[in-house]
Amino acid sequence: MANKKSKKSTQASPASEAAEARKVAPKKAQAKKAVAAKKDANVKKATSAKKTTKDKKNAKPGFLARTKKYFAQVRSEMKRVVWPSKKELVNYSVAVVVSLIAVGVVIAVLDSVISGGLVLFSGLRG
Repeated sequence: MANKKSKKSTQASPASEAAEARKVAPKKAQAKKAVAAKKDANVKKATSAKKTTKDKKNAKPGFLARTKKYFAQVRSEMKRVVWPSKKELVNYSVAVVVSLIAVGVVIAVLDSVISGGLVLFSGLRG
């Protein structure tokens, strides 16, 4: 029986629940209105910001401004370049020259083989 009494004493009466609901309802309504007002303000700001950004995007900068921006970007990219050392540069240059010679020899050999085959096929030289 002790449990039944403690449960009854902890439960709120229907009248007190209704009073609390009346107190909370206006606060919720005010909060909803404030949230709605903030959303409207944000939407207005966003649309006005979109219009100004579109206007700025559509406005083409002048020739000197574009040229200045171009050279600034070139300078920025040149700072990022990893330049080879002198030893690496010599090695790369030698590799390029050797590959050029090898390709040249292959092309010369193929040219002489193909021309010899055409001579034998057609019998133009005699």
